[in-house]
Amino acid sequence: MKVRPSAQLLIFSGNDEEEASPHAKALGAYYTDVQIADFLTWWAIRSPEDHVMDPSFGGGVFLRAACRQIRKLGGEPKTQVFGVEIDEEVFYRISGKLAEEYGLQPTQLQNEDFFRVEPQSPWRMSVIIGNPPFIRYQRFTGRSRERALARAFAEGITLPKLASSWAPFLLHSAAMLTEGGRLAMVLPVEITHAKYAQPILRHLQRSFRATTFITFKSKLFPDLSEDTLLLLAEGKGHGPGEFRHRDLQHAGALAEIAKGRSAKQVQSETIKEADEIVAGRQRLIEQLLPSDMRRLYRQLAAGNDSSRLGEIANVGIGYVTGANDFFHLSPDEAKRLGIPARFLKRVVRRGRSISGLKFTEQDWKTASANGEAAYLLYLRQGDPLPDNVQKYLEAGKRAGVAEAYKCRSRSPWYAVPHVHRPDGFLSYMSGETPHLVSNEAKAFAPNSLHIVRMRSGQPHSAAGLAALWQTSMTRLSVEIEGHALGGGMLKLEPGEAAKVLLAKPETAADELEELAAELDLVSRKSGTDAARKRADELILCRSLGLSRSDCRLLNSAAELLRDRRMRRSKSHELA
Repeated sequence: MKVRPSAQLLIFSGNDEEEASPHAKALGAYYTDVQIADFLTWWAIRSPEDHVMDPSFGGGVFLRAACRQIRKLGGEPKTQVFGVEIDEEVFYRISGKLAEEYGLQPTQLQNEDFFRVEPQSPWRMSVIIGNPPFIRYQRFTGRSRERALARAFAEGITLPKLASSWAPFLLHSAAMLTEGGRLAMVLPVEITHAKYAQPILRHLQRSFRATTFITFKSKLFPDLSEDTLLLLAEGKGHGPGEFRHRDLQHAGALAEIAKGRSAKQVQSETIKEADEIVAGRQRLIEQLLPSDMRRLYRQLAAGNDSSRLGEIANVGIGYVTGANDFFHLSPDEAKRLGIPARFLKRVVRRGRSISGLKFTEQDWKTASANGEAAYLLYLRQGDPLPDNVQKYLEAGKRAGVAEAYKCRSRSPWYAVPHVHRPDGFLSYMSGETPHLVSNEAKAFAPNSLHIVRMRSGQPHSAAGLAALWQTSMTRLSVEIEGHALGGGMLKLEPGEAAKVLLAKPETAADELEELAAELDLVSRKSGTDAARKRADELILCRSLGLSRSDCRLLNSAAELLRDRRMRRSKSHELA
């Protein structure tokens, strides 16, 4: 099998002769490796009477696997295997081959938008298999999106505008099943962490007797960005059911599971905390940890010695200029243009510019010299503007800056909104681990960083918060609450950051600030791991009463999850 990336196609693999058309790629088609299709059809098709559908058959790998499995069981593909495909070019090319190879009839293969297909005879099935198209919300538009959201609503779920196409596709597929039916699909891992996926998980729990998630230590599709898992749901209409999980080394292990097993069972672990996952209070990624690590972390999360970042501080995104190169000026540029100091605000532009536990004036100067910090041209509506500023704005207008996406929607176009001086900064894209620092430089930040503002009424300063951020418990929590991107990077959305677990020591605010100063020096001189060890000793052991073995266990858990996601990077060279 060959895997070919596309700007719009997140995953594409299949037989060499089964090329997706450019239109299919734009529609989010991604074809699946034969060994995955063989496994899913082996698991899902259990009777010679099963009727099977792939609702987005693309290159036909699932339909071919289904035909083989139906024949093996003594059934007849030409009356039991069905498919839908929206792309006309792909449909006619592949449907002709399927007719030649397995005798599939025109009535069994439809060139149609799946969301137009009603969940009624002859399209009610005992088995639905496939790999839903993955289109991000920015491209998932128009009438098809309207129909998709209507299908989700018919199942009792209102999906937000951020939902990708796989979500309503999965819901509509489940609606097409007869009682007792089975669903076997390749899905993006975001089903386990996206906020909009929570009601979908609840729907699966409510609708099926059992739902199994199969994850992989090695990516199923290593050349592409989107991470995936396999979902096996059985017993439609016999819920509420259980969630189960199995973690495999790689896709090659699927054949070993199927070999010699006639009962179609996949050995897996029951997720006892399924209700917590459905409610968004826990994440499936915790199942990747050994039971002793999982147990210790959950004890700490449930106890009185911890709190969530969102209880202490508000985490949000920085400002959006719409034209960073125009609104961000280096000190030399600001001086050359003659921009008065009252219209300039210090900014830090990159997460790699923050280190230690404090972002200081010297840090800003160093970052500025490296091109990673600058001034923001900050103008408000009604400000009297001197000639030099007017000239710069006129030059920007001639260059088309006023018509840039964000600029043209505000009045005046040059007044950047939501510029707030935070108490701290949080890097939200990271290789090793996100950094949280206090804002000693009194700087600002664009949306390439998260901004942290301390809540009123709580005792800690931003520096104290940065000290709490250093422990192994928090490092582990970051791996659990954040989500990995395809290249091995960890992304931490504001809502995810708010859930990160922090120690809650009975330590005076001034003592915590002293500790922050000490840890800042340790981190800068000896590295973040040395700062973590010191924070564990002083915060987790001395203040919370954890043992050193507990700290080692938490750190090992964090390293296990971190190493797992970083191994998924093609280069392992993370910025």
